[in-house]
Amino acid sequence: MSLEHWLAFAVISAICLISPGRVLMLIVSYTLGQGRKSMLATIPAATLGTAMALAIVILALGWLQFAAPEILDPIRWIGGAYLAFLVIRTWRRPGGGVPLADNDNLPQEKPLRIMRHVFTETGLDRRSYAFFVALIAQFLDPAAPLPEQAQAFVETFLGLALVSWIAAAIGAGPLHRFIRSHSPKRSTKRRDRNVLISSSSVTAGYRKIAA
Repeated sequence: MSLEHWLAFAVISAICLISPGRVLMLIVSYTLGQGRKSMLATIPAATLGTAMALAIVILALGWLQFAAPEILDPIRWIGGAYLAFLVIRTWRRPGGGVPLADNDNLPQEKPLRIMRHVFTETGLDRRSYAFFVALIAQFLDPAAPLPEQAQAFVETFLGLALVSWIAAAIGAGPLHRFIRSHSPKRSTKRRDRNVLISSSSVTAGYRKIAA
């Protein structure tokens, strides 16, 4: 893999990883609810699940480029659009529905159960595989040896992921405030607007009946 190719992969991976997506906010939520000690459960589980999903996708795409290389071009186009959509949606709706407050009744409390939950969300979730297919397809080079590319992809992505996850856990408080300032207020305004419209309609109906 050339230096330019690797730098492009690293930049795109970093952009995706610093977006406040599902995995990042899951780590933040457990840090807020259980303290920084939860990092000993969440980050290893996220690393293991991510490594497994990444390896499976690389092997699948590597087989596909030899068995049916003509399919990779449509995957690249669709995958590029999906990555752009994912980043934009993540910033518009941070967290992806993950509980964001330290009292939001996180599903697990014990370390092993936390690890299982985070591993499931990273290594067994179809959204993880869709993301990695979209990402890896952009940079997989049929002319380069697959083992060397696989090593570069896994090491680079996991290295960047560890940095972003640790930073998110350490800065969980500010991230929590950022998410709260960008998500709930919008939904609250929408609910309030719908309630006002409904109330106005009901009030108008009663007035007609009373008249």
